[in-house]
Parts: sequence; C-alpha cells; structure tokens
Amino acid sequence: MLKQELNLLNRELIKTGELTTKLFSVQYFDTRSVALFREQVQLSNLLRTEYEIYSRMYEQVHFINLIDEDMRFVEIDKIQFQQVITNLLQNAVKFLDKKDSVIIMEAYRKKGVLSVIIEDNGRGFQWINVESLFDQYVTGSRELIGLGMGLYLCKKIINMHGGTIIASIGERLWGAKFSIDIPLH
Repeated sequence: MLKQELNLLNRELIKTGELTTKLFSVQYFDTRSVALFREQVQLSNLLRTEYEIYSRMYEQVHFINLIDEDMRFVEIDKIQFQQVITNLLQNAVKFLDKKDSVIIMEAYRKKGVLSVIIEDNGRGFQWINVESLFDQYVTGSRELIGLGMGLYLCKKIINMHGGTIIASIGERLWGAKFSIDIPLH
C-alpha cells in the first residue's frame, strides 16, 4: 500500500516538474529571450539516438527507421531540435492504442531542405482541428492528456529555425503525422 502511494506521489511530482519546465520554456519563447545556439550537427546520429532510445523504452511498439544516414551536417540548435523530436515521439507513443502499434521516423535532405516525418498508426486527429493543434494550451483531445504546451513549443522552435511543422493524417499508417521542413543554408 505504501509503495503504491509513493509511486503515485512520484508520478505526480514528475508531472509537476514537467509542467514547471514547460511553463518556463513557454515564458522564455514568448518573451523572445531565447536565442538559438546553432552548430553543425550530424543529424542522422541525433535522430538515430532518439530512435534507439524510444525503441528500447517501448519494446511493444514497432519502430521503423527511415533516417537517411548520408544527410551530412546541418546547422541547427541541437538541444532545441532534440526537444522537438522528443515531444513528437512522446505524443506518438501516448496516443497509440492498438496491439500492433507502429511509429515511423523518416528524415532526409533534399534540394536544400531538411525534412523530418514522424508518423504513427494511433488515433490520428479524428474530431480534432489540426489548425489549432499548435496553439498554446490546446491539448487536441477532450481527455486533456497533455498540458497543451508541447506542440506550441515545437512550432516556436521550428519557426525560429525558419521552418514549418504541419500535422496531418498519415498516408502510410493512417494515424497522426507530423512533418517538419527546415531550409538549410
């Protein structure tokens, strides 16, 4: 009994910590006091690391790696970009509700544009206005599973990189699909 209560308390403390961190991040981004620290990053390594972490953490999910290993270096803010990928993968896992769950991670560089796609076979965006999905405090679900700040921060970070992020229904798995395009200089 005590162990269950401590586990519950621990989960609530983690949620409170995440909320505090997200609130501070939103404040920084909204007041424009955050600047990108751009550096040359071997993006295929960064994405492959995230792929490996999530595929080990969620062994019940089948992850498909479509990351082009020959993307070379790209100039991005590694920490902020990794936060975007982490948030999108967390959302994908959170909304999977099938036995045969699948998440595709795809990334490639074509004609001066970096493209990253994360697609799953979860619930998708049924009855959700995808146009407002990136708005602050929008959870995208009546169930209020999230805080409504993660996708808002993702959009801010991608915009600061000069790129776009779009939510849609996936063509391959028919779940949620997030597409990121960032022009490379």
